[in-house]
Amino acid sequence: MTATGPPPGPLPAAEPTGAGLLPAAEPITAGPLPAAEPHTAGPLPAAEPAGDGLRFGLLLPNAGYYADPVRLLRFARTAEDSGWDGVFLWDHLLLDRATRLPLVDTWTAVTAMLTGTRRIRSGPLVTPLAQRHPWKVARETATLDHLSGGRLVLGVGLGASADTDFAAFGLDPDLATRARQVDESLTVLERLWSGEEISHHGERVRLDRVTFLPPPVQRPRIPVWVAATWPARSRTPLARAARWDGVVPMVREPGGGLRGPDRAELDAILAATGRPAATGPAAAGPAAAAGRPAAVPARPVDWTVAVPGRLPPDDLPRARDLAAGYRAAGATWWLESFDPWRRDPRQAWSWAEQGPPRP
Repeated sequence: MTATGPPPGPLPAAEPTGAGLLPAAEPITAGPLPAAEPHTAGPLPAAEPAGDGLRFGLLLPNAGYYADPVRLLRFARTAEDSGWDGVFLWDHLLLDRATRLPLVDTWTAVTAMLTGTRRIRSGPLVTPLAQRHPWKVARETATLDHLSGGRLVLGVGLGASADTDFAAFGLDPDLATRARQVDESLTVLERLWSGEEISHHGERVRLDRVTFLPPPVQRPRIPVWVAATWPARSRTPLARAARWDGVVPMVREPGGGLRGPDRAELDAILAATGRPAATGPAAAGPAAAAGRPAAVPARPVDWTVAVPGRLPPDDLPRARDLAAGYRAAGATWWLESFDPWRRDPRQAWSWAEQGPPRP
């Protein structure tokens, strides 16, 4: 894809390291270490929702035009300056065998975006958690949460492709196996984030008297947003999302592609989770309207519904109306979404520069 949008510009030249060997290290002297310097230039608190409570983020691929960490950092800084609340990344190691698109490592890019900004949230949306060792994810996420001052979001899912996310790397592509591994990994993550000593002997994970300190900044835990596709082949992904901190609802099309839900689909997804919008009797969903009990209690105010989709960048009144409609349906985040194949990156730059379509 032809590069469009502002060029990232050259990086500063590396400083010379000097000739010869470094001097021998000085011995460590006894006595107390100096107190840590206050983190005066660090991150500000994560963005709070404005207006009617709907937050706005950009959801970018980690492939194609976007497979450049410097460019992604510029996106994040531009979006922060124009009022966006978050910039999130797909998380794939391999996306498409046929086109051989370049990819950037999502976790490294997210680290750059969080350290290069002060207010917005960021994180992988979503990481195929069965691909990763949960103890490594626990350590990485806690470190990133401290580095960002509590602005990390962890999006998790089963993986978009059994082939390119799992089989290509010798990992078990079986869907039921991946689902069990994700559930076990989430349990282990939460326990490791507690800062307490834990032991765990499960199907995949074995831990013996492990304590991870420090715990994350965010309490009771780093927000976990769970991807769930619709139509649902089973209730498991939706029930998983209901147990954690939010859902990223997506619709699988007949050809296998994924897209964000329309309003009717979002209504059905939230009703199936048992967590419909708590904005009045009319928003309680089909189950409540029919007098049937929900599968789980009504959604707490901090349960996230992060809806990916596309708004018209050249028609702000229409974009505002569409976003308001999703908010009324129960969305708490709107994620303006891009891909490496079809949507022109100039639209991504346009949205990043002009800011979100707030009421």
